[in-house]
Amino acid sequence: MLSMGNIVNLTDWRRSRDQGIAADGSASPPFRVHPAGRGNRSVSSDDGLQRLDQAVRRLHQLVFRMLDRAGDVQPQVETELLAIMGELTMDLVNEAAARAERLAEHLTGEG
Repeated sequence: MLSMGNIVNLTDWRRSRDQGIAADGSASPPFRVHPAGRGNRSVSSDDGLQRLDQAVRRLHQLVFRMLDRAGDVQPQVETELLAIMGELTMDLVNEAAARAERLAEHLTGEG
């Protein structure tokens, strides 16, 4: 029988994250447990930050070209940009970098 996931209290999760305590009560550094229960996520690495920086610079150029040309961005692009911001809010830098890279590839026709 399939069951629903747990409801996550983000305030409690942030508090435990900031104190370095995993959801099960054990010490968490250098890994954090994603509040949706998707397993351990590594704290952002310098490599992830560099990848994110490069992808965001690329996206910045591509999105501004879209805005100049059409006056707006496609809903799918806007959704992906919001997802990147959400991942960054959750300290999922590597995931945000990967999503930004995929979006940039999609916008340039490489993907």
